[in-house]
Amino acid sequence: MMTEDLITFIGRFHPVWVHLPIGFLMIGVLLKSYVVLLKKQNLQEAVNFTLFLGAVSALIAALLGFLLSQNGGYEGNLLDIHLAAGWLTVALSGIAWWVNKNEEKYSKKLNYSLLGLLMITLTVTGHFGGSLTHGEDYLTAYAPFGEKQEESKGRILASVEEAEVFTDVIQPVLKSKCQSCHRSGKSKGELDMSSYESLLKGGENGPVILAANAEKSELIRRVTLPSDHEDFMPAEGKKPLTEEEIQLITWWIEKGNADPKVLLTESDAEFIEWAKPKLTIQGAENMVAIQIDTAQIQGLEKMGFRVRVLSHETGALDVVLPEEAANGNASELLKALLQIKDQIFWLTLAGTGIQDSDLSLVSQFSNLQRLRIENNPITDDGIAGLKGLSKLEILNLNGTKISSAALGSLGEIKSLKSLYLWNTAVKPEDKGVEDMALTEVKVVFGG
Repeated sequence: MMTEDLITFIGRFHPVWVHLPIGFLMIGVLLKSYVVLLKKQNLQEAVNFTLFLGAVSALIAALLGFLLSQNGGYEGNLLDIHLAAGWLTVALSGIAWWVNKNEEKYSKKLNYSLLGLLMITLTVTGHFGGSLTHGEDYLTAYAPFGEKQEESKGRILASVEEAEVFTDVIQPVLKSKCQSCHRSGKSKGELDMSSYESLLKGGENGPVILAANAEKSELIRRVTLPSDHEDFMPAEGKKPLTEEEIQLITWWIEKGNADPKVLLTESDAEFIEWAKPKLTIQGAENMVAIQIDTAQIQGLEKMGFRVRVLSHETGALDVVLPEEAANGNASELLKALLQIKDQIFWLTLAGTGIQDSDLSLVSQFSNLQRLRIENNPITDDGIAGLKGLSKLEILNLNGTKISSAALGSLGEIKSLKSLYLWNTAVKPEDKGVEDMALTEVKVVFGG
């Protein structure tokens, strides 16, 4: 084990060292061109010395690369070609140095041919080395010629209803943040995440996802470790998964049973709204122009609102009125939202001083799914006006003046899934709370 660790440690100097022979050999060839074209024979010894340094450093780079290849995680044709091209570069650089040093014994045609061939093999070696690290299409993915790789943009869908959680949302996340190390040709820990089948197979330590058990799934454990933990993934300074990405993958494993065909529409509403803008939906670009009025949004932002687009397909918006922006004028500002009321899916009015009478305006926002009105002087009378919000799923009433009497009105909102009641007159033992629990509404009394 100690020997393997030492080999890996030494081998990892390959990416650092490999740039030396590239620089030396290219400078040597350029110097030789300068000598030949401008007849600067006095620089011939500099060419010999540079090519010698290139040959020696190429040998060291090849040895380090060979040691690095022994720790696993690289396989297939890419590695074989890179190794073969690397050793060929070493051989050619040595021969090119010797022929150039003794050019009076050899023809100039042979000397120039060797240097040209050396540049070709150096380029090929570098290309396949880069492909091992970044992917086979790293060099050509954005080239202005050839066929574009459409798969990087994901599938083109006719509607959101066609979207699959794994194929259309999770797989692009894994490709972006995990597959540089875990893919065909470079599967660190013998884990290939480039397809559902290879992901399900797992790595050298066994499966990384356990259907219906996210807590015991190694994939979830790795991405939720502290970022400074040695097992945290993705490693080596790569961009980590976001909280939303982790939550969706957790849901897919736990509730979606790690089924590759489970539809996005079967997941929680908040996941659907988060994922929609990331999908490629046919004709969605035209819908954006119709449904999102940029001028209106800019006008609201000037008033102090924060507006975020949740879905480019439906034009759904997340609107926040910060407490400092309300400045005692929340009622009038709220009226300004009526012009886009059907597009507001999430609304935050926390601590803005809204009254019971203002909730009659809020009740007109028929597409509301998430409403935060905590820390306002709202009473049971005002809550009764929210009964008509048939799509409301999350309601935060922390720090309001409501009592258990309001639970009857809230119970009529059949879409409700989560209700926050911390620091109100409502008690966990109240009958209304028990009734809501029976209808699977999550009632939260924590801070």
